[in-house]
Amino acid sequence: MATCCQLIIFDNYACRKGKGVHQAVARYQCWANRYAYALKLDIARYFPSIDHAILKQQIAHHLKDPDVLWLFDVILDHSPAFPPEPLVYFPGDDLLTPLERRTGIPIGNLTSQFLANLYLDGFDHFAKEMLGVKAYLRYVDDAVLLSNSKAELHGWRQAIEEKLLELRLRLHPRKVNIFQVYEGVDVLGYRVFPAHRLLRNDNGHRFVRRLRGFTQAWRDGRVEWGDFNPGVQSWIGHASQADTLGLRQRIFDTTVFTREEG
Repeated sequence: MATCCQLIIFDNYACRKGKGVHQAVARYQCWANRYAYALKLDIARYFPSIDHAILKQQIAHHLKDPDVLWLFDVILDHSPAFPPEPLVYFPGDDLLTPLERRTGIPIGNLTSQFLANLYLDGFDHFAKEMLGVKAYLRYVDDAVLLSNSKAELHGWRQAIEEKLLELRLRLHPRKVNIFQVYEGVDVLGYRVFPAHRLLRNDNGHRFVRRLRGFTQAWRDGRVEWGDFNPGVQSWIGHASQADTLGLRQRIFDTTVFTREEG
């Protein structure tokens, strides 16, 4: 297992010790002070699309212990099947190929986090070493590439689309765009500018709705403080990574927890 982990590029930030969303955002912001444009990529239906045959080949390439290989085979062979919706064909497929190939790993499993990183590890190296992208980061199925040339980013996008076909993956057509970094770019829940960060509006709105639900449930005696306080503290920690002091003050200044006695 250690051999696999050594292959992972530095700027893969998902499910790794010392990495995570906040580190990825900080890395992007550092690059946003050096580059003019950012290409955002999102892989369509990533977890349901991971091909078992390809994944098993990747595992066998890195791991030689027969007991470990057997265990991964059991895990994959007993995971829920994800029928393609809709049918997606790749070069060389015949009419029934999408129905015959087993795909998908469950999102919540701890093994799935590792396998999702492994499945795109070769793609990460392709971006860094073959395309020569200096500013590249990935968090699960989201990737960001930066450059001072729009034409270079367009060329990288085309090469990436072709490379992903080898993994039987496609980019999400509505979630692939090139942005000017000075206008702010949505990166993993934040709107990131070269000099500051904001929380995405939908994130704040969702939290306010949840907080109202918590106050009502507390008032009715349906929940205790410990039932919802960890979630509130988690959001505060996330929001604190952006310029949200005023937002947090407005939210909590207008939130009152009361409970009728008796």
